[in-house]
Parts: sequence; structure tokens; C-alpha cells
Amino acid sequence: MSKQKKFTISVSRGSNDSGSRYRVSRAFFLVTGIVLVAFFSFFTLSMLHYYHMWKDFDDYVLLKNKFTQLSKENEAFRLVARQLNEKVSSLEVSSKKLEMISGLTGEGLGGVGGPSPFVPSELDGQSLSKHFRSLERRSISLGASLRQLQGLYNTRIILLASTPAIMPVQGYPSGNFGYRKDPFNGEREFHPGIDISSPRGNKVMATADGVVTFAGRKIGYGKLIKIKHRFGISTLYGHLGSITVKPDQSIRKGDLIGYVGSTGRTTGPHLHYEVRLNSQPLNPLRFFRDSGS
Repeated sequence: MSKQKKFTISVSRGSNDSGSRYRVSRAFFLVTGIVLVAFFSFFTLSMLHYYHMWKDFDDYVLLKNKFTQLSKENEAFRLVARQLNEKVSSLEVSSKKLEMISGLTGEGLGGVGGPSPFVPSELDGQSLSKHFRSLERRSISLGASLRQLQGLYNTRIILLASTPAIMPVQGYPSGNFGYRKDPFNGEREFHPGIDISSPRGNKVMATADGVVTFAGRKIGYGKLIKIKHRFGISTLYGHLGSITVKPDQSIRKGDLIGYVGSTGRTTGPHLHYEVRLNSQPLNPLRFFRDSGS
């Protein structure tokens, strides 16, 4: 069996010092090298493992922060969705109340959904989009209904303002609408309005919004005012003692337009009052009854 090769290692403190000599075998160097390589390999792998652990932990912290932020945003979206839902539901209830108060039926209006307080407990992207689409559909339907209600309400306001539904003067009826005996010659004639007996000088008021088309004297009527209203309606006020308005003047319901007199063909102080639709005389008492119903 051959001798194993050995290496001599001298260690001295100076040039005059013979030092110490150590004989080391080749196997020792080989084992030592293997140990060093293994140590450095283990150290390198440990550092790589630590680096990956640090990076994974850093990613975990970022994901945790992002999850916390998304949770807060989700809660904020849920709050906004709930508030929008409550507002839309409140508007739907108000729309229904307006519908009932105005006396309108559901057939004349676009449909609106009933209040729904449901809000998903978890709002992911799909459910959030679906919920807001539902709110959008409800708001569109509600907006159409409210616009329709507003239009009908405005039309009713205009109609009411243009309808001669109040008494033009304080007094009591002394002459009916329709055929009667003429108070001067006793012959049967058609009376196109009503006579309201009232003391001379009493205030005469416009019975609806409109525009004065005539203010002056006319045969049979004496001092006369004619007011044109909307929807083909007009009113006439005859036998006035004096007139306080002029042609083309805009008039509101209840405005003073003149005073009671006995001008024209009359037996005493009173107001001759007519309501016409497209120039055809109507019984003014019908409008008074309609206003009270």
C-alpha cells in the first residue's frame, strides 16, 4: 500500500526563528475544502431562502394593505349604494303621494317600482355593477314619472288659473242664464249670462287669468270688459259704473277690473256676467259648482 502524500507547513515569527513545522496530509486538505464548500453553499442557500422569505413577507404586507383598502372602499360603496337606494325609494314614495294627491291614476303615468331597501352584503365588481344598474333603471323610470307628473301638474295649474271659477262680485243672482222674459218688453229672449245684484260701487274682480281684449262701451252692455283666457275661454263683465283696466293688459284671477254700476240697458245696479267657450255662451253657475266639487 503506497504512502499517502503529505504537505509540510512551516510557521515562523521571523528570519532567525526556525519556527514550527506541521505535516498535513492531502486528505485533510480535501476534507477541509469539502467542508468549506459545503459551508459556503449552505450560507448562500440560507441567504437566498431568507431573501425569498423577506420578499414574500413584503408581498404579504402589500397584499394585506391592499385588502384593507379594498375592504374600506367596499364598505364606502355599500354606504353610497344604501344612501342612493334610500333616496330613490324616498322619491318613489313622494311620486306615489303626488299621484294620489293629484287624483291621477296609474294608467296615466309610467310605472315606478316600489321601495326596496336591499343592498348586497358583499359588493364585488359584478354585484356592484348589477346593483347600480338596478338603481339607474329605477331612477330613469322615476325621472320619467316625475316629469310626467310635473307636466300634468303644470297643466292643471294653468287650467285652474284660466278657469273662471270664482264669483266676480259680492251679491246674489237676480237673473238666470238661458231663456227668460225680457224685463223691458216681456218677450221671450235668450240671456247669455247671469245677473248678479250688487250695490253700486262694489268691486268687480277677474274670475281667471287672462288678457283684456275690450274695455269700453257697447250697446246693451253699457261699460263692458272682455277678458280672453286660455283654452278658448272668455268672460264678459257688463253694466259697470267704471273700468280700471285697459285693452291688452294682463290680468290675474282676483284682480280688480272695475266697479258695479247700471250703465247700458238695465233696471238698476248689478253685474252682467258671461262665460264663453269659443264664443259660445255657457252657464257661469256650472263653473261655480265645478270649483266646489
